[in-house]
Amino acid sequence: MMLWTEPARSNAKRSSQLSTVWLGETAFSEIRRFVVIGEGHGNVICSPIHSYGGQATLKENLPDLEQHAIIHTSSEAPAGRCEYDAAGYIIAQEQLSKVPIRVIQELNHADGDLGDCSRINYAKIYTVEKYVRVLNIGRVHESSMDALLASSFFARPKDQPVQGPRRSAHKPRDNRERKEEPRDERDSNKRGQSSSSGGQHHHRRK
Repeated sequence: MMLWTEPARSNAKRSSQLSTVWLGETAFSEIRRFVVIGEGHGNVICSPIHSYGGQATLKENLPDLEQHAIIHTSSEAPAGRCEYDAAGYIIAQEQLSKVPIRVIQELNHADGDLGDCSRINYAKIYTVEKYVRVLNIGRVHESSMDALLASSFFARPKDQPVQGPRRSAHKPRDNRERKEEPRDERDSNKRGQSSSSGGQHHHRRK
């Protein structure tokens, strides 16, 4: 869980979560939960968790419904959300095909409880730098790891571990470390070498 900031929508309503940033652009900030699904060099790859205002995937105009899954801190996965009419009949019901993901709660606080409406959205992938301040609320249960990685759009093969920055194969020359050859040795090494321009031999002046 962390403070997340991203560009605001052009039609975003005014609120305390909006701020004006460089070049007069508007940014949106909120406390957001993520699930780490992979690791890079100095960063982690995540998918977000949303409750969509308590509506889960019944929120109007929500895209990629099939890329969502229930994520929960309870011992058993909660049932999908339903909407009822005044008479108590179901008029809308979640249709989720992906396996629910269980999380072991490690934060003894209300913020650590994912409740009944939290959904992981596999369709979105974010990079979070490791220097960013975060609050750990739990870890994915071992029994859910296979389902998490199988549903994720990002999965690093086991034979391709994280790599650091690529270093140049040629070490920059450091004049301070270069050792000066004895003059006689340098002159003898140059004997018999051809010039690049005329192919003629240059002899040492005596």
